[in-house]
Amino acid sequence: MHIGVETAGVTAGDAVYIPPGSVQWLENTGKEEIEFLCIVDPAWRPEDEETL
Repeated sequence: MHIGVETAGVTAGDAVYIPPGSVQWLENTGKEEIEFLCIVDPAWRPEDEETL
């Protein structure tokens, strides 16, 4: 998990807090497909999304 300049490994069952406005991305370093649940508050809006 990459958030800003920080990087940390995550495994099944982990929870990650991503502060609002943070640049973040998830890298799958394993051999299996990754699945994740994203809970967003306040609710996500398309106009707030920025893909770099």
